[in-house]
Parts: sequence; structure tokens; C-alpha cells
Amino acid sequence: MVDVDQKKMAAITGSDFPNPISTDNVDPEQQSRNKREERLKKAVTRFSSRRTLYQVALTIPSFVVELKYGIQYLNQCPIQPLINVFLIVHGCSSLVNGLVLLLSFLTAIHIKKSSTPSPRARCLFRISLIGQLVYLIFSVAWLVVGQVWVFGAQTNGFQSSNSTETATYCYSTVFWTGFAIIIVTYAIWLILIVFFGGRYLIKRYKSKQETATVVDERN
Repeated sequence: MVDVDQKKMAAITGSDFPNPISTDNVDPEQQSRNKREERLKKAVTRFSSRRTLYQVALTIPSFVVELKYGIQYLNQCPIQPLINVFLIVHGCSSLVNGLVLLLSFLTAIHIKKSSTPSPRARCLFRISLIGQLVYLIFSVAWLVVGQVWVFGAQTNGFQSSNSTETATYCYSTVFWTGFAIIIVTYAIWLILIVFFGGRYLIKRYKSKQETATVVDERN
């Protein structure tokens, strides 16, 4: 009744009656744009933190060790020379990932501090996010390939005590560096899956508890 009376009064006075905004009338394209902007803001907040710099710092020992041993002992793993290739490529990809993370951090800081960030900065930030996704996919695939080479050498009788037995010899530092990279990477992934999976389940449980509490209070 109140709405009807308001409409009648507006008609009498000649004023416009403000129609309530309905979410059903919102442009779907605008909704999609708003969602993209919201995701971009969250990504900017994530990559502008010091945690990103810590990730950059953690890539340094990885690519330094891999490139050093992979190149220095290039011809000293005859049982499986591709283990050196695994180390070199994995080290180069870690270096590239560190640079991409650094780019993400710098552009995120710029976007966060600037009231009107330039389109170029936003474009660079998006490119850095795509680069990290590409690195993740490549890293998973390359780790599987390296696993075949390293564990295959171990199955074929790897030994590092007698270099004259070229059919089974591999310099210990080369083999065990590749072995350690594979094991440590799997361990890190497992920890991250358990951590983020646990956080998701806890948030979901708390959300259900809050919903149940609200329902009980209403009843």
C-alpha cells in the first residue's frame, strides 16, 4: 500500500518515482566485467605482499645449483645424459619463474599505489599471471619427464663408484641433485595441497555452522 500511495503522490506532484534497482536488469557483460575486476584486485593484493618476494628469493638457490651442476658435469652421466638436460632446463625455468614473480610484484605494487594505474601496467600484470600459469603447467610436465630419466637410471643399476663402467656410471652429484629436486618438489606440492585443502574445508565448515546458527535463531 505504501508503494501505491507513493506512486500516486508522485503522479500528483509530477515528480519521478525512483524505481528500485533489480539485479535481474544488470547487464550480464557488466557483471562479468565486475567479476574480472574483483579477481584482478584480489590478485594485486596477493602479489603485492612480501610473500611474493620470499618466493622470488627461494628460486635463487634452485636455479643456481641446477645450472651449476648440470653444466659443470655435462658429460659425466653416461648412464643417462639427459639428467643433465633435466637439471639445466629446470634451472632455466626456475630463473624465468623468479623473474616473472618479480614482475608480478613490481606491477602489483604500482597498481596498488596508483589511483589510476596505466593500462600498460595492468596488461603487464595479466601477462605475468599467464606466465606463472604456463610455468606451472610446464613444471609439472618437465618433472614427470625428469622422473622417468632419474628413476630409470636408478632402475638400470646406477652407480657412482666406478667411472670406467660407463653403462651404469653417473657422477653422484648430478644424479642425487636430480633425485632431490623431484622428491622435494613432490613434498612441497603435497604440503600445499594439504594446507590449502584444509583451509578450504575449514572455511566451508565454518560457513555451514554460521548458516545453521542463523537458521536456528530465526526459528
